[in-house]
Amino acid sequence: MSIELPPRVPLALLPTPLEFCERLTAEWEGPRIWMKRDDLTGFEMSGNKVRKLEFHFAAARDAGADTVITCGAIQSNHCRATVFAAARLGLRSIVYLRSEEKASPSPAGNYLLSLLGGAEVRLITPQQWAERDALMAAGAALEADSGHPSWVIPEGASDALGMWGYVIAMRELADQAVRIDGRTPTIWHAGSSGGTTAGIGWAADRLALGFPIVACSIGDPATEIEHKVKTIWADAAAATGTDIPDVDIEYLDDHVGGGYGVVTADELAIQARATALTGVILDPTYTGKALTGLRREIESGRYTADDNVVFWHTGGGFATLSHDFSQIVAAAAPAVDSA
Repeated sequence: MSIELPPRVPLALLPTPLEFCERLTAEWEGPRIWMKRDDLTGFEMSGNKVRKLEFHFAAARDAGADTVITCGAIQSNHCRATVFAAARLGLRSIVYLRSEEKASPSPAGNYLLSLLGGAEVRLITPQQWAERDALMAAGAALEADSGHPSWVIPEGASDALGMWGYVIAMRELADQAVRIDGRTPTIWHAGSSGGTTAGIGWAADRLALGFPIVACSIGDPATEIEHKVKTIWADAAAATGTDIPDVDIEYLDDHVGGGYGVVTADELAIQARATALTGVILDPTYTGKALTGLRREIESGRYTADDNVVFWHTGGGFATLSHDFSQIVAAAAPAVDSA
């Protein structure tokens, strides 16, 4: 079935490769692990975010906006990607960043990069975060009054427009999966704001791919992620005059640990070892936590050597710089000969 797409602004380097993780597969003694490398979309390591932003920036351009407004956590990959996309296209950017600190935090990781990209940063509290959509709408109204028509992009660009980025991504994977011998691969990815999952599910349904899909939550309860996905589907179905997808997705929240952005030393150790076996940087908040979940499911016996799993690396490597790996690195470092 063909899929008609909304307008988009080309920003990403596509298609991203599908790679077999030979050493990771051997050490973990589970399924054959493949990695869809959306950390290689280019555009300053913007990962999966740039796929969604291609559609939002096309809509902003068509609406005559000169400013984009969005929101996220202080180390948001999405906000940083939005800022850099705006800079490339000559638009202003305003980002509302959720901060647990009362004072302005020290610039590091994605927060630093958003500042370097020229964003106007507005720090908000966790309490204000609950009203983020209203805050952005009010901000857009003030910008319009000042002569700056604005385009508001929701958290993670996860809506019925941003979803199309992962419809394209699934078409890529459908072409690449012919390389995978044996059983139909399971798609394992980090579940959060719902846009990536919604696009994967939409394409799986429309293209009749039949891939099992697991959204491994990195913070929210499974029911919340499922609700977000179904809301996006309903909006997309209404916009296109089509049916809501009929596809099964497993929403797994067994590995959220301490919640969003909270990563234990054990989890960091698993991620660090995976990097040493693949040469691929993982974001501890998103991809690292999702891969940790896959590791623990393999240990529980969920998969066998006859299975194939495509781990979707959604990017976010810069956030690694905001986590403390010092003890992990010290424990893993070989002895140094000072002679």
